[in-house]
Amino acid sequence: MPKLNQQKFALVDCNNFYASCERVFDPKLEREPIVVLSNNDGCVIARSNEAKSLGIKMGVPYYQVKDLIIDKSVVVKSSNYPLYGDMSSRVMKVISQYSPVQEVYSIDESFLDLSGLMVNLNTHMQALKNQVKSWTGIPVCVGMGSTKVLAKLANRIAKIYPRFNGVFDIDTLPNDRFNKLLESVEVGDIWGVGRKSAQKLQQVGIHSAYDFYQADIGIIETLLGVNGKRIYRELYGHACLALEEIAPARKQIVSSRSFGLDLSDFDEINQALTSLTRKAVNKLNRQSLAATSLSVFIYTNPFKKGVECINLSKTMGMSTPISDENLLIPLCAKLLKQIYEPGYGFYKGGVMLGNLTPDKSQQDLFAISQKSVQFADQPYGNLLRYASELGNDRWLPRAEFQSNRFTTHWSELLTV
Repeated sequence: MPKLNQQKFALVDCNNFYASCERVFDPKLEREPIVVLSNNDGCVIARSNEAKSLGIKMGVPYYQVKDLIIDKSVVVKSSNYPLYGDMSSRVMKVISQYSPVQEVYSIDESFLDLSGLMVNLNTHMQALKNQVKSWTGIPVCVGMGSTKVLAKLANRIAKIYPRFNGVFDIDTLPNDRFNKLLESVEVGDIWGVGRKSAQKLQQVGIHSAYDFYQADIGIIETLLGVNGKRIYRELYGHACLALEEIAPARKQIVSSRSFGLDLSDFDEINQALTSLTRKAVNKLNRQSLAATSLSVFIYTNPFKKGVECINLSKTMGMSTPISDENLLIPLCAKLLKQIYEPGYGFYKGGVMLGNLTPDKSQQDLFAISQKSVQFADQPYGNLLRYASELGNDRWLPRAEFQSNRFTTHWSELLTV
């Protein structure tokens, strides 16, 4: 008879998620080095294991490694967030079948509470790993531990050592091997310890996770506060960080973008901001929220030598929460007119919907029909557009290497 499993968490993490998404729809890329670039094809934001082995670092500007990429025949992809977001939803849905309690931590990570399950946990998580791969094509690894911090460390081991077949329970380690593991992990790589916290710890001689583990808890609390104390206790197996089944309510929605080219013409900037406002409002409506403030901002490039950096912004508060794009888009144009200055080339802009509240507006038939029209056209490529959205599209970011949005756009569906 299976034993009742006591307190146990699992972290399910997709392997090289962006690169794996690209491989799902182009199997020829399997075992090929792949890098994925940020907006405007600026920096490397994801790498396959093969690309990592070539020494390509995360965050490095594309132009700095372009020669290496060409020389080593590295496959380059522009970021494709609609595809990645949809694939993430599919993966998380499969993962949710393996525990009644799930926390979607990020686009490629999910915590599960396995406490009390009357199953062999290793077999259970191997089944999860295999089903995610079979149903979505995305490979995952699973780390298990009596706390979230330990589960995160276990996932690290599951990824590094093939003998565990992608699933590892850190609670099975004897003390001496657990200590060796902690010695191999830099203190800044402990989940929850950020760069600035790591610097504070290093100043007092705490360089590894083992140093952190052996330190006096009073020193940890003095340097890092309550959060540091919780992480410390989690390393000792005391669960202090609960799973968040329901994501905390959003306080703001930001929709911004670096432009494909520096823009100086008002209409070109307005086209960009209108499109970005529409995206923000779509997110607002999907979460049944309304905004009581709207901010608009445009920046010149701070990295251009010999050119003055200009940051322009304006915020407007509303007495009544608003969720209707027919009101928010004109307000965006109004704010842009107030801050726009001719003669400058703006390289980035965006909008922020702030002070969000649940949308309790009266839903009469006319309002419902309007929202139906707004959402109905989305799968078919936004057939209805504002006049201010029409233009030369010079604002659109460079995406020279972008693959199709295979799962979210009718015109880009995979054909066999």
